[in-house]
Amino acid sequence: MKHSMEGRGKSQMTKEELLNWEDDWLERECVDEGDELYAWLEEGIELYKKLIQVDPKESRYFVTLAELYLQWGRDEKIRKGNYHSASRLLKQASIYAPTKPDAFYHLSFILADEDQRWEAVLFYAKEALEKGIDGSKRIKLLCNIALAYARLGYTQQAMRYIKEASETDQIGEHRWFMELYMDRIKKGMTKPILLKEQENERKIVSKREADKLKDEAIDGKCIVLDLSADEKYIHASKDVVRLERKEAEILGYLMEHQMKSCSKRSIEQAVWHDRPVSSSAVKRYIASLRRKLAQAMGRTDISDHILVTTEDGYVWKVDIPSVVLRK
Repeated sequence: MKHSMEGRGKSQMTKEELLNWEDDWLERECVDEGDELYAWLEEGIELYKKLIQVDPKESRYFVTLAELYLQWGRDEKIRKGNYHSASRLLKQASIYAPTKPDAFYHLSFILADEDQRWEAVLFYAKEALEKGIDGSKRIKLLCNIALAYARLGYTQQAMRYIKEASETDQIGEHRWFMELYMDRIKKGMTKPILLKEQENERKIVSKREADKLKDEAIDGKCIVLDLSADEKYIHASKDVVRLERKEAEILGYLMEHQMKSCSKRSIEQAVWHDRPVSSSAVKRYIASLRRKLAQAMGRTDISDHILVTTEDGYVWKVDIPSVVLRK
């Protein structure tokens, strides 16, 4: 444990000391793979368990701990158990802090992604709406409600919520997210593989077609970011490189906004969903992505010509087609 207060028994720490530990832990957010990442996740799990003990009515501690459980785990059996732990924690938060919407919001998405329990998805989503979820979370939640209604066969209801999401997103900042959910609804399938290319509408492809695209990436005809499975990979001409989850989410967001500068704040909203994040987190993930892109593409000019820093953020600029595969 790297925390500066390690000389004092952690069971005796005050809330103020734990919050200082949280600041330190956030600043050390790990982007590397392997043991260092898991040590950082395990430290966070210990930290947020203690924060819950001293303040069980603060829902964000439960939400962050649930997310850490979803990231932690080296094999499928552990990850499945951690999914149940995350669900349990969020249900606890909904009981301890029944007037706060965050736990209900996250439960709606976890149940949609893991169990496809659509009636439960609607229950928790509507609870979050009633409790005043707002901002980008409200727009995303409306899309999740639309998907649940579509899966239950209520197409008109689904489109009503998509329309409400569109009207709420007055400046079009979440258009990419709504388009993804609209395409999921249109395809009428539980887990299609959806392909997105620059300036083209998202389309469904078979696993065989997705594999063919990855082969074309090895031939240098395109770049493929595969987000359709638990393990995330970038496929390019020189190598296939595994990405950590947040690396993959950041790159997917940038690739789907190709040639458009994405602000640091918009990246944080898309990837961390308004949860606490250190001021340098995006910068560190971008640096890690550039190293991995250099390996995958066999290029040394990534920061100058591929993943470029702009005045307010970053832009994906590449001279061959980019493809994002999602579920």
